Amino acid sequence: MSDKQKNTITNLIGLALLLLNIYMFYWEALELMSFLVILCISLVLFLFKGSRTKEWLAKALSKIISK
Repeated sequence: MSDKQKNTITNLIGLALLLLNIYMFYWEALELMSFLVILCISLVLFLFKGSRTKEWLAKALSKIISK
């Protein structure tokens, strides 16, 4: 899979997650902190390239798991 296809897929996933997040927050299914965490994740998926997203997620998850 080329980088362009990966970027398109991560952009679509990021937008879908963002829209779902806003919908759930509007209908009061999410608290503010949950909304902000999901918002950050969706924006990372939307704004970063696919290769950088994979590296960023691996780094972030390794910090979380090591605690």
